[in-house]
Amino acid sequence: MKNLSLSLNIILLLAVGFLYYKVYSNESPVSLPTKGSAMRGDAIVFVNSDSLLKNYDYYNELLKDLQAHEDSVDMLLKSRSKSLEAEFSAYQSKAASMSPQQRAAIEEGMMGKQQELMRLKESMVDKLQEQESAMGDSVHDRLVRVLKNLNKSNNYYFVLGYQRGNGILFANDSLDITKQVLKELNK
Repeated sequence: MKNLSLSLNIILLLAVGFLYYKVYSNESPVSLPTKGSAMRGDAIVFVNSDSLLKNYDYYNELLKDLQAHEDSVDMLLKSRSKSLEAEFSAYQSKAASMSPQQRAAIEEGMMGKQQELMRLKESMVDKLQEQESAMGDSVHDRLVRVLKNLNKSNNYYFVLGYQRGNGILFANDSLDITKQVLKELNK
């Protein structure tokens, strides 16, 4: 038991010595401010998310393409829906003169067409959501790449996203790097 206690004390002494060496040696690549020390005034900056998206050319082009695709999908679905409605109206006007077997066959065919239209709609909505997700990923990746490049020369601790009504209640305008980020993004 005494040997175990002695062994643990030696291990703890070595660990403390190692930590002392690591803390006070100049090998530390990042010097974070400690409690009571001063932090640079621009160590934490922000990007105004609303302004960034509004003025980011690549994002606006992607958004325009996505909207055009949504519009074409909407037009296609409306066209197919109107065609199915017209077919149903024609059926209703002739239904009285048809035999029960003919009505059943036509109604079954129309139900199949309606189900096919619903599957088409779901498929197209899924594709639009995938496209929107890919667009968001692409914009985010480009933004992160630009922020990492800017950080090489500025050594920020944090780059926050500021948007009215979300999390950050106040931000000093002198810490806003939105224009600098937009300049780099729009190159």
